[in-house]
Amino acid sequence: MGPFLRSKYKTHRIMINLLIALLPLIIFSIYKNCYIPYSHGMISFIEMFSPIISIIIASLTSFIVEAIYALILKKKNYIKNSYAFFPGLFLALILPLHTPIYILVIGSAIASISKIAFGGFGKNIFNPALVGYLFIILFFSSILTTDNYFSAYELDTISKPTPLTNASMVTGLGSYNELVKPYGDLSNFFIGTIPGSFAETSALLCLVAFIFLSLTKTIKWRIPLFYILTVFVITLGISRLLGEGIYYPFFHILSGGLMFGAVFMATDPVTSCVTPIGQTLQGILLGLITVIFRFTGVEGVAFSILIVNIFVIFLDKIGVQSRFNFIKSIIWFFLICIVIMISTILLASTRRVEGSGDPNFELISKEKVNNQTIYNVSQKGYGGKIKASVTFENGKIISIEITSHHETANRYQLVLDEDYINKLIVNQNDLESLDTVSSATVTSNALKKMITNVLEYEKSN
Repeated sequence: MGPFLRSKYKTHRIMINLLIALLPLIIFSIYKNCYIPYSHGMISFIEMFSPIISIIIASLTSFIVEAIYALILKKKNYIKNSYAFFPGLFLALILPLHTPIYILVIGSAIASISKIAFGGFGKNIFNPALVGYLFIILFFSSILTTDNYFSAYELDTISKPTPLTNASMVTGLGSYNELVKPYGDLSNFFIGTIPGSFAETSALLCLVAFIFLSLTKTIKWRIPLFYILTVFVITLGISRLLGEGIYYPFFHILSGGLMFGAVFMATDPVTSCVTPIGQTLQGILLGLITVIFRFTGVEGVAFSILIVNIFVIFLDKIGVQSRFNFIKSIIWFFLICIVIMISTILLASTRRVEGSGDPNFELISKEKVNNQTIYNVSQKGYGGKIKASVTFENGKIISIEITSHHETANRYQLVLDEDYINKLIVNQNDLESLDTVSSATVTSNALKKMITNVLEYEKSN
C-alpha cells in the first residue's frame, strides 16, 4: 500500500527540512565570501549583500516561470504544491559566487522549464537545478572564468585556480604540496575556506546536513554514503598504485562540491531511487562516473547525477527484483566491483609518469641558429594546447612568441593587458614568485608552467 499513500504534510516537511539544512551553508558562505573581504576593506557594505540578492533573484525567476505556466494552463493549485522557487535556489547555490545576474536568470528559467516539461513537481526525470547548471556551463563557460569562484580576499591571497582545475594541470596525480598546500591544509577543505561555488565548499556543514536530513528521514542516506565511499575507494586505489599518500582520496571527497552534490542533489526525492538496493547501486555508479569525469578534466558531480537520473528506473527494477531473488542483485554488485577495479587501474595508468616530466607539456622541435636556440613547445591551457616559440641566447630566454592557442578571447586579452609574457622573461630566474593574472588564472599559470618546463629542459641539455 505504501507507494499509493500521499501526505501533503510529509512533502511540506521535507522542503522545510531542506531549507533548515541549507541555512548554515548559506550563512557560512556569506561570512567567507562577503564578510571577510568586507572586513579587509576589499568590498563595500552594499557588495556584501550581493549573494543574498542573487539567491532571491534566482528563486523569484523560477517562481515567476512556473506561475506563468500555471496561469496560462489555468492550474489553480499548481503553485501551492509545486515548490516553484527551489530550482532557482539550488542553482544559485551551486554556481560561482560572481555569476552575472542575467546568466543566473536564464539558468533559473531553464531549470524551471525543464521541470515543467515533464509535468511539474513530482514528475520530472532530471534534477531541474542541474539542468539549468548544465545549460549555463555549455553556453556561458567562456564568461564564467575560474576567478568567478574566488572571493575578493581569496583572489588576493591564493595564486592557484580552483582545487580541481589545479589538479587537472599538475604532473601525474600531484603531490600534497601541489594539490593541498596552496589552499592551506585538509582542514581548510573540510571547514570550507577554499575557493568554490557559492554554498558547496564546507564539507563539515554538508556532513552536519547529512546527519540531520537522514535522522529526519528527509533524504535517502544510502545514496550519499555509497557515493562518497566509492569516490574514496577508487581514488585511494589510484593513489596507492601510484605511490601517493592518503591525502589524495580526502582531497577528492572534500573538493569540487562533491559533498554538497551527494547530500542535496543526488538525493532529490523525485529523481532518485526508492528501493534500498537501487539507492546503493545509484550511489556506487555516481562515484564511479564522477571519478572518470574528473580524470578527463571535467568536474563530474553535476554531469554524473544527470546521467544516473536516466537509469533510476532500471536501478529500482533491480531493487524490486532483489526482494524476490537476492542473487540477482549480488550479480550486479559483483559486476560493478569488477568495473571499479578495472577503472581504477586504467585511470591510474593515465596519470602514471615514467621518469620526470610534465604530461601537459610537449617539446615539438628544437633548432639552433648561430648562438640562439629556438624551442617550439606546447602546454595544456584552459581551452586546449597553447603553442609557443621560445628563444634562448647564452642560456637566457630573450623572446617568447605565442604561435597558437585555444583560450577564450577575454582571458587571453587579460594576459596581454598585464604584459604577462614579458614578465615571464624578466622573472625567468624566479618564476615561483610571479603571480598569475587575475581572471585568467588557468591561462597564465599554463604559460608559467610552459616556461618552467622549457627552462628545465634547456638546463638539462
